[in-house]
Amino acid sequence: MKSRTRFIVLVVLILVMGTLLFFLLASGPGLQLVLSDQETGKVLFSLPVQEGDTLTFHWIHSFEHIPWIEEYTIEKDGTFALDTISVAGFGAGIPENKGVVSIENGMIVMRQIDQSFDAIRWIHSQTALVSITLGLTTFIAGKDVQHHLPVVLSIKGTRTLWPRYILMN
Repeated sequence: MKSRTRFIVLVVLILVMGTLLFFLLASGPGLQLVLSDQETGKVLFSLPVQEGDTLTFHWIHSFEHIPWIEEYTIEKDGTFALDTISVAGFGAGIPENKGVVSIENGMIVMRQIDQSFDAIRWIHSQTALVSITLGLTTFIAGKDVQHHLPVVLSIKGTRTLWPRYILMN
C-alpha cells in the first residue's frame, strides 16, 4: 500500500511539474520579422516583433526621385496591414486612389487602405530603399542588402499564448 501511495504522489508531482514547465515555456520564440533571399531562402536579417508593431518602408522613387513612405501594422495573424502611403507626387507605379486621400505638409497621404499582405516581395535596390524601420529601430538600411537581390519580408514564429509577463506579475 505504501508503494502505491508513493507512486501516486510521484505521478502527481510529475504532472504538476510538467504543467508548470509548459506554462513557463509556452511563450516560445515569439514572432520574428525576417528578410530572406527569395531564391535560396537564406535569412539575411531578423528582429523580434509583436502584434501591433509599426513597420515603415522609406523609399526614393526610382524615376521621379521623390520620397515614398509606406506604413504597415503587424497583425495578429502574422500579416502586414498597409495603413498609410505618403508620396511627394505622382509618377510611374505610384497609386493615386488608395483609401482616403489628403495633402499634409506637402505630401499626398493615403489612409484607410484596408489591404493586407502575407509577405512583401521586391527586387532590392540600394538606391531606392532608404530604410525599413520597426518603430524607432532601423531594421535595415538600403545599403545593407545586395543590389538587385530578390528578397521577401515575412513574419515567422509562433504567437505567444501565455505571455511571460502575465505569469511573472
